Amino acid sequence: MKQKALFLLIFVLISMHINAQSTPEKSKKSLNINGRIQFDYEFLKRDKYSDWFNANEFRRVYLSASGKLSSHFKYKVELGYAHGSPTFKDLYIKYENKRLGNFYAGSKPEPTGLDMMTSSKYIPFFERAMLTNMQNDRNGSGLHYDNFHLLNGRLFLQLALTNNGKAGEGFKDAHLEIGENFTARIGGLALFNKDKNTLVHIGANFANRPYKDLKFRPENHMGDKYHYVFPSGKNRQTLGFELTGVYNAFSVQSEYKTLTVTNNISKNYSVGSFYVMGSYFLTGEHRPYKHGAFGRVKPNTDVEHGGWGSFELLVRLSQMQFSNDVAAANPGNSKEVNNLAFGLNWYLTSHVRLMYNYVVTDDKNKILGNMQGHLLRVQMDF
Repeated sequence: MKQKALFLLIFVLISMHINAQSTPEKSKKSLNINGRIQFDYEFLKRDKYSDWFNANEFRRVYLSASGKLSSHFKYKVELGYAHGSPTFKDLYIKYENKRLGNFYAGSKPEPTGLDMMTSSKYIPFFERAMLTNMQNDRNGSGLHYDNFHLLNGRLFLQLALTNNGKAGEGFKDAHLEIGENFTARIGGLALFNKDKNTLVHIGANFANRPYKDLKFRPENHMGDKYHYVFPSGKNRQTLGFELTGVYNAFSVQSEYKTLTVTNNISKNYSVGSFYVMGSYFLTGEHRPYKHGAFGRVKPNTDVEHGGWGSFELLVRLSQMQFSNDVAAANPGNSKEVNNLAFGLNWYLTSHVRLMYNYVVTDDKNKILGNMQGHLLRVQMDF
């Protein structure tokens, strides 16, 4: 009830601000058409098997329309087509106010961490780190709020109250009585020097959700999926912490998150996960940061202007650990999954990228051995 009251108060403030306008504002309508294509090849193999799993797919195919009706009211309609049928992605009506913040009705990413809030156009690896699978999906449909102008832009706050509908089914939730998802994120810049391309970001996030099994892949999209159940689970809570730093061409990024599942049988269902990532641009560029996430890399000289574009080297270590009670309830699954990934990105232009990842997954499986994967992607957005 407190969460619902909070959002009711927010919309009352919107109404008060609108009514306070003494003269109607001249309409400034706009329309932008955007999209992205990510085409992947994956070659995966277990150490103790000679055969490779070889496959390709359109990982993401998005088409969107966005714009504004006035200086305050904006919109976005984005659909994904990667699996052969339309799926809702970003789909919202937005009220924008520099003093009060931004208010959304519809579907957009839930504020659950730095890696999750960075668009798939800009994430440095093929897949986000394992800990991002602790939520239902990246997007949630409901009410969202953010304000990136606190303390002169050094502090931000994000909130969301979303339902449990599936993206592929239009986010329809016919059982609101089961409960809603409340997410909150706060963070800011402890250090920022625009001229020297230097910053330190610190953040924290929290989520409370109805129960759901945990399913994830170890940072590939077509390999084996892990499935963990939490018997008699009633509720899920996650708590996460974020830390990242950029110093010219070099950057580090890390997050730690815990998942706790409550129940009525005195079991300690908990999952802990972290990742640490390093990035270095051989050609001198840097990862641009804005509004609590990373953005578009712009090569110093791209191939359209006679250059070689930009080259980025990457390394990431991820781990997910499960408590004894979780391991006992899932005897066929590992108590620990470790993932080590190396990457190379070639930014031909700011909108065209070639990617390579080499991934090694250690899930303590003595029968199958470790899994290794070679991942190749061609990406364009417009």
